[in-house]
Amino acid sequence: YFDKLKADNIKFTEFINEGVNQDINFLISTQKKGLLLYNSGEIIQLFKNKGFYGLTKHKSSYYAFHITGFHGNIISFSLKDKKAIKPYVVIRGLSKGIHQIDFIDENLYVTNTYDNSILIYNKIHNKKNIHWKNYDNIIYPNDKLLNGRSSSNYNHFNSIFRYKKFIYLFAHNETKKSSRNSEIYKLDKNNLNVIEIKKTTGSNGHNIYIDENQILFCKSIEGTLSSEKKDILQHKNIFTRGLSVSNKYLILGGSEIAHNRNDRGSSSGYIYIYNLNFKLLQKICIDKTQIQEVR
Repeated sequence: YFDKLKADNIKFTEFINEGVNQDINFLISTQKKGLLLYNSGEIIQLFKNKGFYGLTKHKSSYYAFHITGFHGNIISFSLKDKKAIKPYVVIRGLSKGIHQIDFIDENLYVTNTYDNSILIYNKIHNKKNIHWKNYDNIIYPNDKLLNGRSSSNYNHFNSIFRYKKFIYLFAHNETKKSSRNSEIYKLDKNNLNVIEIKKTTGSNGHNIYIDENQILFCKSIEGTLSSEKKDILQHKNIFTRGLSVSNKYLILGGSEIAHNRNDRGSSSGYIYIYNLNFKLLQKICIDKTQIQEVR
């Protein structure tokens, strides 16, 4: 399996507004160009295979969801000298529709997007080759689906974020099909009950970030990074997806809009690096791929 996940030499088109950022490192999941590392202004391909999405970190280990056909695996690896080392499969046989993954305390939460559910694996750090059905808990924030993804209650939960005593989920809601705008679900962290649902003004949205000052999310069809009150950043003809915030930078992913899935492999993806005042510091174009996630 990992023989197929080796990296290739690859060229990226890069546009720099204000020079290379020497103190920032992050991961980029792409549809066609594999799993990438941004390291102090340089982009390095860690794994070449297409179909990466969810990304997270626990202590010194990194975790990524990788599609393997009709199914997918969550793999783990370490980084040394700008290379991925010691990769292994953590969870196997998952749906190919997994989106964001994240650790909350010591447990891994997986957005089982096509099933309208969240899978929870307790204390999974250093465990290997777990079958996906061996989860410790599964929750359905808006009930089980009676007719698969055609069900009226299908939410396409794609993003998860913990803030204080609450867990927040972003419901994409397949707005273009359902005419339902995206929503933010707020859950109690202890009992995992839904305590609030907030509607947004966005369509087919992704990602959520919360701090003491704001809630940020992507209104993807509209091409914005938005708060509950206003659109903060606008990128015309770009599908915004992928959001990560540090104490100095905000990283936003975007892709040229391709409503036909068959066209997504020939469209370009973009990475935008901002400071926390939303001033653009760097814009990077990655040819012929969609950006799935940045973390």
